[in-house]
Amino acid sequence: MNRSHPASAGEAIASVCALLRSADIPDAEREAFLLVAQVLGVERSYLMAHPELPLSPHQQKRLACWTKRRCAREPLAYITRTRWFYGLEFTVARGVLVPRPETELLVDTFLKWIPNKPSGVLVDAGVGAGAILCACLHYAPDWWGVGLDRSWRALQVAHINRRRLGLEARSLLGRSDWLQPLRAESVDAILSNPPYVSPDELATLEPEVARWEPRSALVDPSGNPLRPYRRIALSACKVLKPSGLLAFEVSPALAERVQALLGDLGYGEVSIRLDLAGLPRVVSALRCGG
Repeated sequence: MNRSHPASAGEAIASVCALLRSADIPDAEREAFLLVAQVLGVERSYLMAHPELPLSPHQQKRLACWTKRRCAREPLAYITRTRWFYGLEFTVARGVLVPRPETELLVDTFLKWIPNKPSGVLVDAGVGAGAILCACLHYAPDWWGVGLDRSWRALQVAHINRRRLGLEARSLLGRSDWLQPLRAESVDAILSNPPYVSPDELATLEPEVARWEPRSALVDPSGNPLRPYRRIALSACKVLKPSGLLAFEVSPALAERVQALLGDLGYGEVSIRLDLAGLPRVVSALRCGG
């Protein structure tokens, strides 16, 4: 990109796309469009219709910086500080897990469960950026929510997102190790996407995940990916009201083991839901004794 005069958006896209391809970035053209659109502050569809849009010297400098970061395999969401999830735009920052499309199935599971229970209290155990909690509350306007996380950084980002979506009056955030501060039979539903990557598996993941995303959100310190599921499920037996919902996102490799774990703990109606790729992604159940 020549910074001596304002480049057009079309020229900038072509230049960025070439650099991303040289860094082996998948779907380089789409990401080039997204980077240029974000720098210009326009929608991608508008940019596609107006490739003649000029970039100011300041915008060119920012785009060059962002392109360099992306070529280093920093996640796009960290660079643009935005991520769409369940039809909503969220702020994302370093230090929190980037919300993923497959996690939307956890929100789906909750929303399909609530028609017979139009109001209640939802807990997101390991709230991260707040995508699960905020999406559920946005589409379930009579529910209240609590987001818990050990990471101060995650809680800061979750607060930004609940505020931008107007959910401060219906949600609380707290620093906690899973469900520790909650009283017996005080909540109606618990959702969680705990760390389920094994230490050996981490090195095989794409660089955007292995190098950049917080290890604590990916790998349990014990090295046993079943440990957080057991801890949450044991606490949830006490915290959930009768017939309350417990739903986990899982690694496809763990789905049957988590299903068996919940059955062994006395949960009822234990089921596995498949994601759009046909992989087991969510395990849900109703509280033991409910």
